[in-house]
Amino acid sequence: MFKNILIVNNDTQFNTNLKKRINHSLHSKVSIIKHLDQDIDNLLNYDLYIIRLEHKTDSIIQELTDNDKFVILITDHDNQDIREKILSYMVSDYVITNSEAAVDYVCKIVKRLLSNAKKTILIVDDSKLVLTQISILLSSQNLNCIQCLDGDEAWKYLNNTNAKKIDLVITDYEMPNMNGYELVKNIRSKYSFEELPVLIISGSENTYMISRFLKVGANDYITKPSINEEFIGRINNSLLIASMFTKIKNMAMTDQLTGLHNRLYFYEAGVTILNNSNRAGQNSSIAMIDIDDFKSVNDTYGHEAGDKALIHVANTMKKALRRSDVLVRFGGEEFVILLPNCSHSQAIKVMQKVCKLVAISPCHIENDISLKITISIGVTSRPRDIHKMLETADQYMYEAKKSGKNRVFSQD
Repeated sequence: MFKNILIVNNDTQFNTNLKKRINHSLHSKVSIIKHLDQDIDNLLNYDLYIIRLEHKTDSIIQELTDNDKFVILITDHDNQDIREKILSYMVSDYVITNSEAAVDYVCKIVKRLLSNAKKTILIVDDSKLVLTQISILLSSQNLNCIQCLDGDEAWKYLNNTNAKKIDLVITDYEMPNMNGYELVKNIRSKYSFEELPVLIISGSENTYMISRFLKVGANDYITKPSINEEFIGRINNSLLIASMFTKIKNMAMTDQLTGLHNRLYFYEAGVTILNNSNRAGQNSSIAMIDIDDFKSVNDTYGHEAGDKALIHVANTMKKALRRSDVLVRFGGEEFVILLPNCSHSQAIKVMQKVCKLVAISPCHIENDISLKITISIGVTSRPRDIHKMLETADQYMYEAKKSGKNRVFSQD
């Protein structure tokens, strides 16, 4: 988090607009200096610096980058000399301010740097010098790095379930034990093109080799030596595309009303969880839940009240579950809970707790109207495939309805 941001710039209007945007979207404290008349030592206590590139700011820019500070440069000039001068510093980025979009662009860079703090890049190269150079470059983007000296070491890391999640792989081609081509092939056997981007770096410009890498699943290719600006741009683009894919996938697997995962997520994650539990010799249970007399809520109070009832039930059930339990809105007024590593007797106790908690928690529809909502639950723990378990849990849920509702039923 960039709690304290310093702007060094003599353009009052630009400063005002930028400070307003940063305060609104990032909630950071922004300080402004129009002219450099302070000792540099007094300016080293900020988390991020946005500085206009001028002759009199050269010394502070160099001092800040030497101290591993995050710096965004701004300038009105767009020419090769200015660009080369900017690239001589190890700054995070720069913005040409001679357009109305400049303030927006600065804010996007700041948000990107914040987002990068949560991302980790796996760098694979048999040259320790190259690993160090790339790591330094990525650190200016607030990215975390893991270094591996060959493809075999990288592949073992990616298969280590306790290792840190990797958001992007940067790999060389020619390496001992396992080269970059074999590494990409292995990565694509486990991760999709969108799930884990792979950027190839190589000293070769052989078009046949480049096309082979792209065909086997590399997202991008760049030759050595590369311009830092281009290299960083390709990394940021790859991370952005992967982030957008993840966001779209999460939206597709999320129920927009309750915020729970939906049926699509359940079938994708549920199969994996059940398979992992079976391999580990653990019992798992599935519960099917239906809100009792839900149609009467909609008919009497309207669909808005019905929506509030669904949200209420979802939030109430979550309170009684473990973090490892998977609660989804299955459709309409039906919910499903997958309880991994949970015996049948334990599952019955948990579902009885859920059922009681919903029944004793009033659902507030309007200021003067509260409803008592109850649910009926069917539970199965027989070790079968997910479809058979759902079918059985559904049958048991209807037995709970027929037995009087507001209860848990199972014949396992």
